[in-house]
Formats: sequence, structure tokens, C-alpha cells
Amino acid sequence: MNKGTFEGTAEEILFVKNLNKKNDLVIWQKLNISPNNHWAIRVITRKFGKINNEKILPKADVFIAKGDLPSEYLMSNDYFLDENDLKKFNLVPQKDSGISIKRKDSKRFQIVKMSPKTFRKLFKSNVLAIGASIYCNRDEELIKNNDVLHGWKEKEDDFVDYYCKKLHVDKFSMTSKDSKDILKKIKTFSNNKIKEIVEENDFISNYIFFGIGNFDEPFTAKWIYKNAKFEENDKMPFIVTTGSGRSKGVYTIVLKPL
Repeated sequence: MNKGTFEGTAEEILFVKNLNKKNDLVIWQKLNISPNNHWAIRVITRKFGKINNEKILPKADVFIAKGDLPSEYLMSNDYFLDENDLKKFNLVPQKDSGISIKRKDSKRFQIVKMSPKTFRKLFKSNVLAIGASIYCNRDEELIKNNDVLHGWKEKEDDFVDYYCKKLHVDKFSMTSKDSKDILKKIKTFSNNKIKEIVEENDFISNYIFFGIGNFDEPFTAKWIYKNAKFEENDKMPFIVTTGSGRSKGVYTIVLKPL
């Protein structure tokens, strides 16, 4: 477990404990849920993502469930509860109670990471993802664009034709230094276009920011706890990046807060 994951887990555990102690009812009031017989539950298992078509970590790190719990059990666990306790005491998850927990010192957390399969389902094609992922600065790196094409599973002709039409340019090579200026324009265009589509397409933005359309309740994130502040989750300004795996042949599009 890396430092960020360890600290993120600690933040989630502390949040659950504090909410279940009910010494401060501000968050319960914002949730518009009575603290009586309601409990914060930490998510510890992956959930099926309908768009991803596999089990992944959901948007919600914590959710609220209803039911009776022995006070001595709560005290013995220092008020921490997770999904094992949900099953043990037959607690009932509450709709729209999912909370995304961010570390207090985390400014550049990932909003979403999209694999080639997921990006294609959302955007219908991976040409924009390739454009955002291409190498376009150093001559010796341009040869890696062949791997980028392969990793995103698109044909070079389809990619070239798309950008020739969009940028009104002649045929170009993805690996030639003579095409560097065009490749730089492609990268800028792609990042801007992805951003535009996310901002304008409700289905895509709901998936990205809340997990709506992907996860069943209560594993979407209607609420968010970041910078030590609890509030209703919302769309936020963001930047488009390629993540840290590109040099290792792991191709993703990652959105991070601006």
C-alpha cells in the first residue's frame, strides 16, 4: 500500500468513526438524515461498474445504512463500521447517501481514470484519447506513437483521416519529426475536445463526477468530503492528462481537478 492509499484509508476510517460517534451533527443535518439508527459504513469491496463491465472501486468510499446496533459493539470497535457489519446486523443502505472521501492534503486527486475500453464506451471512439496520448515534443519519442495507436486499439488511417478533417491539414505521419507541429495541434485539440464533451454531455459527466449510470445505489457519490469540508458533490473544473502509466504501455485518460 503506497503512502497516498494508506493516508486515504486512514481518512476514511476517521470519517466513519467521527460520524458514528455523533458528537457533531452538522454532517447528519447536511445529509438530511436522522442520526438515530443511521450509521456510516466504509466500502471495502469492489462493485460492478455497468459501463466498465467489471468490478472496480466505486465512487462512494462511505455510505449511510439504517438499522439497530448494540451500543457495546460500537464502543468495542471505536465506532468504526464497514460492509462486514452491514451484513452482520442486516443494515439497510440508504439511497443517495454515498460519500467520496478525499485526503485533506490532496489537491490533485483523480476524478476518473478511463481505460481504452471505458473511453470507447463513453466517447464511441478512441481517436481523441490517442490524440491526447501522443508524443509530440522530442524527436526520439515519436516512434512510441505506434505503441500508443496499438494500446488504444485504433487504426492509424482512421486516426489520420479524423484529424486531417478536423484540423484541415494534409496527410501526416505520427512518427515523423516533420509532423511535430501537427501532432502538437492534435494534442491540444484532443484535450480541449474531451473537456468540451465532458462538460456538455450529461451522461458522460454524471458517470465521471458521480458514478451515476455505472454503479447501483448507494455507491454513487452524491456527497464529497475534501479539504476537511463536507458538501454536496458537484462537477468541478478539471484538466485532461494521460496518467502515469503511458511510458509503461498502460494507456489511460485521467481527469484531475484544475
